[in-house]
Amino acid sequence: MVSAALSNQRWSLFLVLIVVGLVQSLCFLGLVYEAKAFVESGVYTLSLLHIFSVLTVIFVLAIGRFLERFIAEKFAQNYVMQLREQIFEFTLSLPASDRELLNGGATLLRLTNDMSAIRNWVVQGLAPLIVLSIWLLIAVFGLIQIHWSLGAMLLPCLLIIIAGNYFIGTFLYSSSERARKSRGNLIRTTAEKLRLFYLIKAFNQKGKEKRQFRKRSRRLLKHQVTKARVSAFIRGFNEAALLGTVFVLFISAMNLQNQGLISVESIAVFLTAGLYLLSQMRRLSRLYELWTLKQVAVDKLSGFFNRTPEDNDGRKALPVRPLKIKLRKMEVKHRFAPLSAVLGQSSRVVLSGGQGVGKSSLLMALAGLLPLDKGQLVFNGRDSINFHPTLWGKTVSLISAEIPLHKGSLRSNLFYGARKQQSEYTEQVLKLTQICNDDLDKVSISEFGTNLPDGFVFRFKLARALLRKPKLLLIDNDPALKDPEIIGVMRELFEHFEGAIVIAVEIPELSRLHTDRWNLESNVVETGLESQGLQNVVYFHRSLVKEKR
Repeated sequence: MVSAALSNQRWSLFLVLIVVGLVQSLCFLGLVYEAKAFVESGVYTLSLLHIFSVLTVIFVLAIGRFLERFIAEKFAQNYVMQLREQIFEFTLSLPASDRELLNGGATLLRLTNDMSAIRNWVVQGLAPLIVLSIWLLIAVFGLIQIHWSLGAMLLPCLLIIIAGNYFIGTFLYSSSERARKSRGNLIRTTAEKLRLFYLIKAFNQKGKEKRQFRKRSRRLLKHQVTKARVSAFIRGFNEAALLGTVFVLFISAMNLQNQGLISVESIAVFLTAGLYLLSQMRRLSRLYELWTLKQVAVDKLSGFFNRTPEDNDGRKALPVRPLKIKLRKMEVKHRFAPLSAVLGQSSRVVLSGGQGVGKSSLLMALAGLLPLDKGQLVFNGRDSINFHPTLWGKTVSLISAEIPLHKGSLRSNLFYGARKQQSEYTEQVLKLTQICNDDLDKVSISEFGTNLPDGFVFRFKLARALLRKPKLLLIDNDPALKDPEIIGVMRELFEHFEGAIVIAVEIPELSRLHTDRWNLESNVVETGLESQGLQNVVYFHRSLVKEKR
């Protein structure tokens, strides 16, 4: 998937760069031969034609350099843009079980550092390689025209350069990989610590956190210095190899001159051209380094893309009939023990039990955000394992601290992910949750809604969930549920909401409206409570041995 981006444009880039390299090298070769003829003629007066020819070659070389850089940069940025979009799209397609991976800072590293490595390879490595390879071929052809031995002397020099870069490059790859891993660790841990900013301040742990950050930062520095040492060594090697190549060619040319095969003037012109070519070839001194950094990024991205995304199947809508949800020995290890129960179209279920028995985890599993270890969750005869996230979003809405408000206006939060609906329904939801429509564009929300009262945040989350028109509404425990005003809103919700409701806290004022009670601590599921005029208690056998969370 990494190499698939812009594959349709790659050949056009190669073709343009090859043409640029041919035009530049032929112009330069023509200038060299013209200079050689001028020097050997013994007439050292420049005519207007000579001046015009030189200026034309300079202009062509400058335009070619501009086109090489601009075309390569444009291609690289388009490549990076498409790859960046692929990464983010693929990130969103990963299952909820990969949440810790996504929050660990690796995604940020892929979108920044890896993209820079790929861009640098295209602009500073691939494009000069194509153009200067054409230059080198034309230069070898020109040397062979002077004498075949000059072209032959380049072969061992090129073999030494390739072998040396390959050998040193293996060390550069390993050091670059260690530096990238250390950088990712620093990003991940720093992001985690900044999310605990209030905890650090409250417990006065600035000194401890500074020491830990300094330790990770210096570990990164150590790896970066090692990488810089290898990188500098490979540049020094290439510089020595280029100068050595020029020296070898000079010795060969002097030997030919002693044999009377070429003139001293030709050697002078040859050296002048060689010095210019040397400055150009220096651009390739980082070639293997850039390729290595790019390869580290590509290998990491390939490993990322090899992860298993959510299946695109399962988009088919549920049958149009009253909702019936069956929990068949549903279990998530270390969260909650096996549970079997049934939810009807208009069930009102309260989860009871002490703290840590798994009420919030059960709601997360019912919302498709926590994968099951065992058992089944069946919606109208259809196993939820085949559900696509689109279908989860249309069927279930969860109100929980795990699904916070995002930074922005009230309106952008309220209608985030809302399904198409009539304004009449929106007004009904706002009236139920006691939210004023006029305030939607006036009030801004800070991250996680920390600038708003708990009661308002809960009512707002409730409105956002209802606007999705779910068939199952899940409500996690929230401090606002102790507020009499919120209890009044919940009473209205329990009486008028057409779908099923599961709430993770028992509110005495709503006890008469409950149809079911699932006690996650005493292993009992009660159905048909007094509000339905029934006294039916169904016991589902579960393991009495509980695992600690």
